[in-house]
Amino acid sequence: MDVQQIAEQVHQKTQVETTVRDVEKVMSGLARTSHFWEIVCASQKPFNVVAEIVEAMRSRGLVNIGEQGDIILTPEGEKFLSDNRIFAKKDYTCPTCEGRGIWREALSELAQKFDEVTVDRPEAILDYDQGYVTTRTVVSRIALIAERGDLEGKKLLVLGDDDLLSIAAGLSGLPEEVVVLEIDDRLVEYINKKARELGLPVKAEKYDFRDKLPEQYVGRFDTFNTDPPETLEALDVCMTRGLTGLRGEGCAGYFGLTRTESSLKKWNLFQQMLVNKFNVAITDIIHEFNHYVNWDYLLGSIRDDYAFVQVKPRLNWYRSSMYRIEVLSGFEKRENKPMPCELYIDEEALIYKPDNK
Repeated sequence: MDVQQIAEQVHQKTQVETTVRDVEKVMSGLARTSHFWEIVCASQKPFNVVAEIVEAMRSRGLVNIGEQGDIILTPEGEKFLSDNRIFAKKDYTCPTCEGRGIWREALSELAQKFDEVTVDRPEAILDYDQGYVTTRTVVSRIALIAERGDLEGKKLLVLGDDDLLSIAAGLSGLPEEVVVLEIDDRLVEYINKKARELGLPVKAEKYDFRDKLPEQYVGRFDTFNTDPPETLEALDVCMTRGLTGLRGEGCAGYFGLTRTESSLKKWNLFQQMLVNKFNVAITDIIHEFNHYVNWDYLLGSIRDDYAFVQVKPRLNWYRSSMYRIEVLSGFEKRENKPMPCELYIDEEALIYKPDNK
């Protein structure tokens, strides 16, 4: 039995391309921590791939599963890692900026104000695959967009806003206008209520990504931000809507993409889409920029066939890299039309279960 055999077994079971290096990275994460969600975070591999690698190790006697769901290396497992020269994952992340490369203490005032005014925010719900980022993340995102020259005096389009980025942007006093297009009635009402109370240049409207962009918003904005679902179809739709909303050359889009629900194969296909279909440049990819607050519905929405998966997370494990794209000369807006598609479910999705096939 070797690492290659595990990779082949996991590929066959998940239908997600799985390499020897993928298996090694999951094992490296396991050598560092016994907690499943921390292994997912450390390995940067799709959730279902991580689960199947751990199960493959359990079935071979390399790990045991404790009563609390801990994944514990056996003596055989420790020898296997040693023989294959697999070492515990290292972490040298800057504790101040949390690895983003963006933070100044001057931002603490905005973070505090944001926490104060959003204390009554709606909770994330499964209906729209919601999960919002930490306060430190949302303020860092505002700082990043501003630093790149895409916020001050600019018009910002926010496609989906359970993060409440629009409120943070309004509180910063930087954008000329912020428009939120959001499918959740609760968030539309909440954002508009806060904007009225605080006198922010922000308004929200109900909108489904699959519908064409409202005509009054075509070519109106300098910048867009979105936190898209991660099927390739959904990524196509979200980029189409965001880019259709931009004025043209030099305008920018910001969005997150995980490794938990998107393999590097999907990253590659998506990057080809950005460059070849949309004619934009990828100017930034900032690793694990976005940290998400753990959402209450997690364990009820994921696979329950392995006990080690059904364990409450101990840290903000779900993270995404921040992309910035910029529109090039010769950019042509996509046809503004309805785009029916599957937004949330594919073989790499967190909420995927075997019976979804």
